[in-house]
Amino acid sequence: MSTKSNAILTKLAQAINAVEDGTYQSEILIDLLGQEGEVGQLARAIATLERSTAFHRNQYQLLQKVVPIGVALSAERDFNRLLESLVLEAQNITHADAGTLYLLEEDVLKFVIVRNISLNIQMGGTSEKKITFPPVSLYNVDGSENRSNIASYAALTRREIIIDNAYETSAAFDFSGTKDFDRKTGYRSKSFLTVPLEGKEKDVIGVLQLINAMDPHTQEIVPFASDDGLWALVLLATAALDGYLREEKLRAEIEKLRIQIDDQGRDLSVTEITDTEYFKELQNRAKQLRSQHKDE
Repeated sequence: MSTKSNAILTKLAQAINAVEDGTYQSEILIDLLGQEGEVGQLARAIATLERSTAFHRNQYQLLQKVVPIGVALSAERDFNRLLESLVLEAQNITHADAGTLYLLEEDVLKFVIVRNISLNIQMGGTSEKKITFPPVSLYNVDGSENRSNIASYAALTRREIIIDNAYETSAAFDFSGTKDFDRKTGYRSKSFLTVPLEGKEKDVIGVLQLINAMDPHTQEIVPFASDDGLWALVLLATAALDGYLREEKLRAEIEKLRIQIDDQGRDLSVTEITDTEYFKELQNRAKQLRSQHKDE
C-alpha cells in the first residue's frame, strides 16, 4: 500500500474517532469530501454521520439543560419570580447581556421585567423597582398596526426577529428610543433577538426581547443565532406563564361574580325589608313625629 493510501486511511480513521468522542471538525476531511470514488463516498458518509450524531448529541444536551428549568418554572407559584426566571434563563442560554419581558394587556405591551448586566439594571420582578418606561401600543392613533416598533411587530406578526446591528440595519424599525437610552447611559444596544410568546390557544400573551449576545470567550457583542435551547425554554416557560395568567383570570372572574351576587343579595334584602308592614309602620310613625316637631 502506498504512502498516500496510508495517509488517507489514517485521516479517515481519525475522522471516525473524532465523531465518536465529539471532537470532529469539518477541516479533517476537507480535502477528501470532493473526491470521486470510494474514498470520497466514505468521507461524505462520515461527515453525514457526524451531522446526525451532533444533532442527537445537541438534543440530548438540550433536554438535560432546559427540561429541569422548565420543570422549575412550572412549579414556581410566585408570579414575579416566574417572570424574572424566564428572562434570566433566556439570558443564560443565549449569553445575552440584557433582557426585557413584555406582557400583553389589551392592545399594549407592558414592561414587566428589565435586566441589564453591564449597567446593573434590575427593574420589575423581585427587585421591587418600578419600571417607568411607557408601554408599547400595538396600534397607532389612526388604528393602523404599529410595525415600526420591533416588539409590537413581533406580537402582531408572531415572528422571531433577529437584528445583528441596530445601528446599521436596513429593517424599517424605529430604534430612536433605544438610541436615546444608549446616549443617556453610554450603552451600545447592538444585537437583538425578539420572540413572541404564544399561549395555549395560540394567542400572544407577551414578547421576550434579548439584547447584545456576548461571545463567551472574547466578551464581544455578536449576532444572535436562532437557538433551539431558547425555543424549548420559551415553550416550557410560556406554558407555565399562560397557565398562571389563566388561573389568575379565573380567580378574578370568580371574585367579580361573588361581588355581583353579594350586591344582588344586598339589594334583595333591602327590598324585602322596605316592603314589610313593620317597616311601613315605622315610616308612618317617623312622619308623625316630624309633624309634631313642626307644630311645636
